[in-house]
Amino acid sequence: MRILSFCIVTSILFFYTSPSYAAYTVRNGKIVNKDDVATASVQEHYSFSQDAYQKKNWNEVVRQNIIIIKNFPDSPFTEEAMFYLGVGYFYINEYELANENFSDYLKKLSAPKHFEEVMKYKFLIAEGFRNGNKKRLLGLQKMPKIIPAKEEALTIYEEVITALPNHDFAAQSLFGKAEILLSQEEFRTCIETFQTLIRRFSKHPLAPESYVGIAKSYLAQCKVQYPDPDFLDLAEINLRKFKQDFPREDKVSTVESMLEEMKEIYAKSLYDVAKFFERTKKANAAKIYYSQIIAKYPNTKLASISNKRLEVINAKLKVEEEKKAATKLQEKTAEIVNPIQEEVEESLEILLSESINAITETAEANVEVVNVEKTDDSSLESKLIEEKQ
Repeated sequence: MRILSFCIVTSILFFYTSPSYAAYTVRNGKIVNKDDVATASVQEHYSFSQDAYQKKNWNEVVRQNIIIIKNFPDSPFTEEAMFYLGVGYFYINEYELANENFSDYLKKLSAPKHFEEVMKYKFLIAEGFRNGNKKRLLGLQKMPKIIPAKEEALTIYEEVITALPNHDFAAQSLFGKAEILLSQEEFRTCIETFQTLIRRFSKHPLAPESYVGIAKSYLAQCKVQYPDPDFLDLAEINLRKFKQDFPREDKVSTVESMLEEMKEIYAKSLYDVAKFFERTKKANAAKIYYSQIIAKYPNTKLASISNKRLEVINAKLKVEEEKKAATKLQEKTAEIVNPIQEEVEESLEILLSESINAITETAEANVEVVNVEKTDDSSLESKLIEEKQ
């Protein structure tokens, strides 16, 4: 922005301080450039103009016709002077001024003599603007040419297409218009323009180029925008029509290559999603996207990579499934064994309890026997003592 502002200021200073703008005089109450003042009759100036035209002295052509237009506005030579002034400006690369004069010439006459020539020059001006020629800053002749002029090119192309709808210039203008729209990422209008060229000029050398242009548009569109599957379908239709209309055309392979590049882009969009799911430990979701790549875009590089990723994921899932199966088996075994173990333990506890009770009862019985024996021995001993006494 600063550079542009500097250029504007510098250009304005140059415009107002340029010595060439000091050569002015007063004529009929008006300030005019001395170079624009008539020094002879209109017929003589027209003759000077034609002589300069034959010699291709374009600056002199411009000067003489400016003199005619400014000094003899009602002369029959003025209409011709407008045309030749446009030609002169064209050949000194003043495309803006050339186009303005050609337009004025067409407006002035209902049936202009040089109509087709004017349209040819207009077409060439549009081509120049499309290929990088700039407009002058502020539209002033002393200003530098720094303003892009592609919008002007589009306008001129439309003029040519409307004025000569079936002419070769119209075919070339349609192509130039589509190329500008492609560079501006106006994809829908660009494709429609290429298709118009194909329909209207089906045998024109630019028809195959238009099929290539449509393929470029779809490819660029899926790079710039989200890759809509419809773009790929439409690109495949374009390729089929191209093969049908121009089966021996070498550039069919170019369109096929662009279609394969589109498939790589679409595969990449699915691959990125698959990798995301794989990183977030959602293997089954990743498998779905890897499988889609293989099914939809089998000939892409990413299809091969997706196959390998699926092998890795399937191996991991198999290990996980085996672990889960082993865990389930353990759980089922536990469900069967635990009740039996509980019953055995309960039976052992009962048996142990019964054994302890039996032992206890036996021990108590033995104690009673011993006590009885002791009692008997005591009674016997008492009896013996009594007998002895």
